[in-house]
Amino acid sequence: MPFKVVITVHHLAGDEEECRKIGGELFTIPCYTEDEVIAATHDADAVITGMECLVPYTRKVISKLEKCKIIHNIGAGYERIDVPAATDYGICVSFPGDYCTEEVAEHTMALLLACARRILRLDKAVRQGNWGFPARHEMTEIWSPIFRLKGQTLGVIGFGRIGRLIVPKAKGFGLRVIAHDPYVPSNLFKKLGVESVTLDHLLRESDYISVNAALTDESHHLLGIEQFRKMKPTAYFINCARAELADEEALYTALANGYIAGAGLDMVKGEAISLDHPLLKLENVIFTAHSAWYSEHSIAEIKRRAYENIGRVFRGEWPKWFINPEAKEKFLERWGKA
Repeated sequence: MPFKVVITVHHLAGDEEECRKIGGELFTIPCYTEDEVIAATHDADAVITGMECLVPYTRKVISKLEKCKIIHNIGAGYERIDVPAATDYGICVSFPGDYCTEEVAEHTMALLLACARRILRLDKAVRQGNWGFPARHEMTEIWSPIFRLKGQTLGVIGFGRIGRLIVPKAKGFGLRVIAHDPYVPSNLFKKLGVESVTLDHLLRESDYISVNAALTDESHHLLGIEQFRKMKPTAYFINCARAELADEEALYTALANGYIAGAGLDMVKGEAISLDHPLLKLENVIFTAHSAWYSEHSIAEIKRRAYENIGRVFRGEWPKWFINPEAKEKFLERWGKA
């Protein structure tokens, strides 16, 4: 009899053929309430979820998973899963690891370049009929000030996989890179030729700031109005991580009042934006609607790694990209050999 695999998010990881290869049968059941999640997953052997799931996997939900050995999160951000609860119930939690780190690093640089060269505003001006010498006045208003990238400073907040991948890309454009991450050993900074600095120093020195930190209770609203006021008025803020790393109201205030020059945002609070959102009224902001992770390669990786992890557990092995290896003891108590 096949194992039951339930996916409660959109179709990105919904691959019935890959599921059959590991001895599973896939059930795609979109859920909109906690009770619906419990009804859909209580008898599942494995569950696939992600940020797009409207209902978090709370302790209450996890306590009702009668057969589940693994919860696999299809994205890098797994804060909607109560990992300690899963550990208490002997359930493995996994994610696809570094499946889209190159894409996010590339997207960060794309937003940086688009901000630096004011690409969107120039494109808009051309579509409004402005070109060449007759439009010199209109174009000059957009151009001034644009600075040469070479020799400017990029400050990276969060020096994990993505932060480190940004370094050679940025240096390829002649940018000096500094970084802040109190949890990364000094030898990793030295290896990449990056100066480790305090957050305050980074804010004051950088011409571009990219936040690539994980979202935790400690990093929530790491950047507020006090931090934006410390930045140069010519500086740009790039966020391809979690929106909640910055106080969105403070960011709007900083952008609207010229405390900083502009921003490139792949994320907004709540994972959605209405047409009357204040940030949409500003010309100095670029939005990309949570697209940094996407490529044909990353889509394939999402599927492959989901079923690879689940398949390993079905075969009695521990998953790769294991978020809570401390669950092993409870897992063995509840289910026997991995």
